[in-house]
Amino acid sequence: MNDHGISVADRLSDLTACIDFLDRAGQLIRVRSEVDPVFELAGIARQLEGTGCVLFERVRGSRFPVLCGLLADRDTIGQLFALPAAQVPFAIADAVSAWKKDPAALAPRLLDQAPANEVIAAPDLQALPIPQHALKDGGRYLDASLVVARNPLSGELNISVHRMMVTGRDRLSFLIDPGRHLGEYVEHAEARGEALPVTINNGVGLAPWIVSTLPRLGDGKPFVAHHLIGRGVALMHAQTVDVPAYADAQFVIEAEVLPGVREMEAPFAEVTGYYGQRAPRWVMRVKAITRRRAPVFHTVLSGREVWNAVGLTAEAAIFTAAKAHVD
Repeated sequence: MNDHGISVADRLSDLTACIDFLDRAGQLIRVRSEVDPVFELAGIARQLEGTGCVLFERVRGSRFPVLCGLLADRDTIGQLFALPAAQVPFAIADAVSAWKKDPAALAPRLLDQAPANEVIAAPDLQALPIPQHALKDGGRYLDASLVVARNPLSGELNISVHRMMVTGRDRLSFLIDPGRHLGEYVEHAEARGEALPVTINNGVGLAPWIVSTLPRLGDGKPFVAHHLIGRGVALMHAQTVDVPAYADAQFVIEAEVLPGVREMEAPFAEVTGYYGQRAPRWVMRVKAITRRRAPVFHTVLSGREVWNAVGLTAEAAIFTAAKAHVD
């Protein structure tokens, strides 16, 4: 496959390189007219879903563009991996196997200065082009951001994706589904009466994002991405919390989960076609935001992109499980 001058490792680890590749490959649709982040952006993205990734260059109320549709088409995913689309789950499964054999291999670099902290901004979520997708959504949502947390007992890192609703300039309420490792970490921190520090990484590379959806791998799961890419993914020190962030992220929101605090979250239009119901849920307080000089905000629509993300990793898990029992 034509790499258009951008290596597979770069386009899997850096969203900016990924966007450049899609543009050169004719897979990027640029919307140059101004769009409203409340409903209009999602409506246009839905109409264009499956025809290419969509870059909204002018979003009302913000000076940052928004990318949507990165995982909407499996053939495009295959191009990013330089593989036939049907082979991508096998590449993910191979990365999981390599990580299990040697979890310490391809260790990440931990940087002080990186693209993701070129600008240290005020902790103001209202400055970001966070969209509101569906008509009954409870507010604007971060739905494609990786939460990095440290296990309070082992100190190891874990990554996961959660829906996070903006409730104030420095406040988010968010859902933790049952059985998620983040829920265990919050329970341990709350038992001590302590906040749980996290970094929220928006606009990470495709490999870390896909790896974040892998089920039941536990501590150290972020390092599977290293094997998928073939090199260590760089992390960076945060400004205000003792949890690293992705060095090549577009935006990093540093926050803490407040112990014992619950506030209302939802409704939210889920991939099932139904709205997640409003209920008291966990709360994060934002402490700092860092970003690239020219960042792109990343969002996903509930639907084809979510099915593809879950499908790729589920197929990888099934293959790995079957391979362990069949010689």
